[in-house]
Amino acid sequence: MSQDIPEKQWAMVIEKTGGPVDYKQIPVPKPGPDEVLVNIKYSGVCHTDLHAVNGDWPIPTKLPLVGGHEGAGIVVARGELVKDVEIGDHAGIKWLNGSCLSCSFCQAGDEPLCPQALLSGYTVDGTFQQYAIGKAAHIARIPKKIPLDAVAPVLCAGITVYKGLKESGAKPGQSVAIVGAGGGLGSLACQFAKAMGLRVIAIDAGDEKAKLVKELGAEHFIDFSTSKNNLVADVQAATDDKTGPHAVLLVAVSETPFQQATEYVRPRGTVVAIGLPPNAYLRAPVFQTVVQMKTIKGSY
Repeated sequence: MSQDIPEKQWAMVIEKTGGPVDYKQIPVPKPGPDEVLVNIKYSGVCHTDLHAVNGDWPIPTKLPLVGGHEGAGIVVARGELVKDVEIGDHAGIKWLNGSCLSCSFCQAGDEPLCPQALLSGYTVDGTFQQYAIGKAAHIARIPKKIPLDAVAPVLCAGITVYKGLKESGAKPGQSVAIVGAGGGLGSLACQFAKAMGLRVIAIDAGDEKAKLVKELGAEHFIDFSTSKNNLVADVQAATDDKTGPHAVLLVAVSETPFQQATEYVRPRGTVVAIGLPPNAYLRAPVFQTVVQMKTIKGSY
């Protein structure tokens, strides 16, 4: 390691499930042969980080743990096998820190499904530290002209909803309902969808969210708090032919929207589940799902 890399650093560390999260000094890690060390300049905070603290997901966390998976910074060291990343390059460390690259999922481009996937800020230490490790094959290569503070949240929230929109199969000119449109993921989804030529129906609550999503390009806003008994009809009425949106992107963190979406999505439409409300289930009427050829899928 270079002489200008310190031996110690400051980090936010969880010693036990449930917290607390301690701000303390820990050793600076050294990159393995296929890894790089990134001096983190900015890190976003994701709702997943709270799940990591509380340990309420059915995936065990590493302990002690440094959370965070939206880190952007500068490469300051690399392993001897890394040939395509240079010292001084700008890089991002994402949720998927690494994978085996050889299983059937990795070979098909589905690295998040790899049985040996490493998860930043969950199964390996993440970006709530000054220096973080990432597998060179999986870091985000960031052009130096892009501000690191702006790109950090895109490394999780942005990637997540962009992939969800791609998984939906929606095409330019078609409609997509975004549930939770005024939140962190939803607000980015509105912008991506608009840029992809999709017509956005934003679903959230309150005048402030309505104003935000309209500014981000949504054509319609539906306030679920004032249309609880008619939400399905309201969403369908917002589409040109009144049969519902071509796709639904669910970034909500409660269970009810997941059930409603299967009712208002149009025939041959696609419901994409992204949000992870605890202990929730997806339910859909079998008859309508079959005869209307609806698709329900997850995106991760």
